[in-house]
Amino acid sequence: MPIDHPDSPDDSDTPGPPDVPRPPDGPEPPDAVPRPPPGPANREAAHLAYRDTVDRADAAYQEHAADNIGYEASGVGHGSWSEVLPSLRAAWKEHQERNPERERVTPQTHADGSWSSGDARRLTPAQNTEATKACADIHEEGERVILPAMRRIEAADPDRRLAGLEHMLKGMDRLKEKIAERRRYHPDLSPRQAAAEVPDAVRFTFEYSESRYTEGVPADVEGMKGLGCELLKLKNLWAKDQYKGINSQWRRPETGLRFEVQFHTPESREAKELTHKAYERLRDPLTSEAEESELEDYQRRVNALIRVPPGVFTIEDYPLEKRDG
Repeated sequence: MPIDHPDSPDDSDTPGPPDVPRPPDGPEPPDAVPRPPPGPANREAAHLAYRDTVDRADAAYQEHAADNIGYEASGVGHGSWSEVLPSLRAAWKEHQERNPERERVTPQTHADGSWSSGDARRLTPAQNTEATKACADIHEEGERVILPAMRRIEAADPDRRLAGLEHMLKGMDRLKEKIAERRRYHPDLSPRQAAAEVPDAVRFTFEYSESRYTEGVPADVEGMKGLGCELLKLKNLWAKDQYKGINSQWRRPETGLRFEVQFHTPESREAKELTHKAYERLRDPLTSEAEESELEDYQRRVNALIRVPPGVFTIEDYPLEKRDG
């Protein structure tokens, strides 16, 4: 069963920087053990070291930037991203060395059958039993019904593929954290009702070549509708500076199960994976303002290298935003 590893927090949790896509979930309390803030001198030295590493990555990209001129017409310049990628990875490794991961609490089921993840997220024995069944039902429906439907979409055209299926299902404890969090703010919700509101308990990624992306995404959106899936939301995020791609939310009318589908090129998917830890830290309320600035800058540097598929801005959001007048 492809279930993702524990994540903290992940794709649809709490508000992040303005240019990072995220569904409107409630706030997450800090579960982590705070690290002492560095002194001003150490912060300045660390920042300068970080800037030097990222600037080296940017210089490596600029060295090959000429290769990208006219790529929409010629398809050349495919080496630039792969050539600068080692420098970008080195920049992130250096950031992690200066800013180690904080220790996080471990979700656990207690002897009386209750469940907790930190002090804020708790389920009683009865709530935990219901949540466990709801999570198992979501996983079963994702594998038994939604995955075969996505496989049919994939098989219809060899120019696209499903990627990252090992992360298709949000893990049981991660789902329970979302359930407990929703019930903190909406205690009238049952665990099953709270689980039904998680927008990405099941998630998929379609990957296309740059030349086929703009044609392939709308065709697959219509194909999913043809299979009975209900489109709730689609956001074209290619104009953003900290994330590139198209994200969508769907629902199965028969059961109400919500799931997420992202649409990427190989480069934009790799950039998303490269910046995911930075994205997590940006949504952590314990992250300092100095580190937030570095993280946002890193995400911009990475995504500035991603080539935009020709004609991608003709793909409109759904629903369209209402304009005054």
